[in-house]
Amino acid sequence: MTFNTLLKSLTLAGVLATLTACGGSSSNSTQTPASTTGKLTTFYGDITNQRIVGIDVESMTLTSDTPTNGLKPYTVGRADGRNGTLNKLYGVTRNSPWLEIIDMTTREITGTIQLQHTPRSCAYNEILGLQLVSGVDKPMASLIDPQTDEVVATVGRDALVTPTDFGGSNATGHPVWLTADIFAILDREVRKIDVYKVSRVNGVWEANLLDSLDTPTSAHHFIGKGFDGMDTGISLTDTPTDTFYVVAEGSPADNIPPAILELKLANDQLSISRSVSFDHAATQAAHDDPNHNPAQETDVITGGHHATLHPNGRDLYVGSKAGELLIIDTQIMQITQAIKTGEGSGHTTFVPQRNLAIVTNHGASFISIIDTASRRKIKDLTISGPSINNVIMQSHTSFTDANGDFFYAFASNNGIFYEVDLSTLSVSRTLDTGGTPVQGCFTYLQ
Repeated sequence: MTFNTLLKSLTLAGVLATLTACGGSSSNSTQTPASTTGKLTTFYGDITNQRIVGIDVESMTLTSDTPTNGLKPYTVGRADGRNGTLNKLYGVTRNSPWLEIIDMTTREITGTIQLQHTPRSCAYNEILGLQLVSGVDKPMASLIDPQTDEVVATVGRDALVTPTDFGGSNATGHPVWLTADIFAILDREVRKIDVYKVSRVNGVWEANLLDSLDTPTSAHHFIGKGFDGMDTGISLTDTPTDTFYVVAEGSPADNIPPAILELKLANDQLSISRSVSFDHAATQAAHDDPNHNPAQETDVITGGHHATLHPNGRDLYVGSKAGELLIIDTQIMQITQAIKTGEGSGHTTFVPQRNLAIVTNHGASFISIIDTASRRKIKDLTISGPSINNVIMQSHTSFTDANGDFFYAFASNNGIFYEVDLSTLSVSRTLDTGGTPVQGCFTYLQ
């Protein structure tokens, strides 16, 4: 098979985001890391103490504490994806216009990659060997060659923006590779998804706009078979697909509830084929009341954050700010179950070996554990004390081992890394790192 044929034939069904991009969560536990030998290590960005912490998970010890030059080090990931042969990390400093290059052996910062925007999230393309980085302050994205740590192309609108929909002020959402040579950037201010095609002409990388799709509100991330939506890269082993799902976050100011959009990719263009709103039942009546006052709803109206596709490829689990986990049957695009979780219900991690789903609640001090066979909540497990910092209670990133024995995440607000024994559904070990680590990556170091 020629390289050009490979580019045409491969499309995104996902890759283990934890190991392929700048911070991710291993929410789809049916996949395993490229390597499961060596020391399981996690790296997190601490936005309070301006550092990146490294933790040896097996011994539950802090192994490195790297101060960053840039401000707000939100996340970190392997520069060249899950294989990590370059032995370096990229630190994402969301308030500084660069990436920080970190030597994984010495844990020292060896340089920076200057950008035309501040960085938000990454998605690695294993086929082209390019890292895609979206923007925080501008609806832009940069393509980086990790071999040289150089920006090879930049796309998007070179304008400072402040989106106002539910998802916050970041100019973009999570970038995504739709095929081996097509990626999408979520322009959250104007509520669009821009689609670009990458090519190499006379040794120079180019990225050209193919299409733009309007969305009802700002969109946060893509979901598809085989990946969790945190950082959606692409690898040589991915299986073709033309169907994706997107979380439209909702807009309290405009009285628009969040929704799941089903997208189809055909002839290099995206279109919305179906959608389903998932606003909280307690606020739906207010939305339907013609005499309602949206200004009075801002404290209670919900919004959507992250969704994850169950390993069965059919059920989509999505949390709402109001504290519900909703299960959407994607074959009929209807909500089939609503489960009470915690405020700011955020990310779902599946443990198929045990028929479990673990929900991190960004606004609560407990995680919610769901039996996916019965679709019922088993328990709310407290993992931290009350809020002590002005940061989300629980991290965006989580991880389960290949056997489904343990679950790992950060109680970010309290600065506590914790382990849950999935046989007893109890917190088995903790590590107090201080600060507020919020997002990162898990990897095996030789």
